[in-house]
Amino acid sequence: MQTEVIWEQIVGKGLEHLILGQGKKIEAESLALGMIEGAAYRIKYQIICDTDWKVESVRVKDLLNNRALAFIQKEDGAWSDEQDHLIEALNGCIDVDIMITPFTNTLPIKRLKLAPGESKEISVLYFHIPDLTVSKFDQRYTFLSQEKDYGVYKYESLGSGFTSDIKVDADGLVTDYPGIFKMAWKRTD
Repeated sequence: MQTEVIWEQIVGKGLEHLILGQGKKIEAESLALGMIEGAAYRIKYQIICDTDWKVESVRVKDLLNNRALAFIQKEDGAWSDEQDHLIEALNGCIDVDIMITPFTNTLPIKRLKLAPGESKEISVLYFHIPDLTVSKFDQRYTFLSQEKDYGVYKYESLGSGFTSDIKVDADGLVTDYPGIFKMAWKRTD
C-alpha cells in the first residue's frame, strides 16, 4: 500500500510532500520546503520502521547546505551513526521528531496504540530545522477521543510546556495541527 500526502505549514510558510509505503517495512520519504525562524529550508528525509512502527533508521538531508544526519536504532533506544558509533546522548529515544513535519507525530501514535484516555511519556530524537541539529526531547501523547473518521491526541512538549490537540485521520496521519500544519491532500493506492 502507498499513501501520498501534502501538508501545508502554517507557522512560517511551507509545504511537504510525503510518500508512505507499507509492506514488509514502513518507509516514509519526503521533501519539505519553506521558511521557519526567518530562514528558508529544503529538507529531504527518509524514515524506515518495522511493521509495528518502531523506527529502525532515519536520514535527514539539508538540500540547501548539503548536510545530512543519519541514525540507526540498534536496539530499543540505542542509536548509532552511519559509521556504527553509538551516540550515548540519544539513549532512551525510541521515536524521532523532525521539527518541520507532522508525519513524525504519526510514529508514536501508531506505535503506542493508546486507548482513549491513556497517555504515555516518550523520548525522541528531535531534529531542529533550519540548523539541522539533533537532541533528546521528552514528550507526552494522550489519546483524547475517537470519532468515526478521526481521532484527537494531546501532544505535550515536557521541556517547554507547549501543548496542542492534534487531529488525525483513520490512518494516524495528522489532518490538523492547529496553527502549525494542515493536511491539504491525500491519496492512497
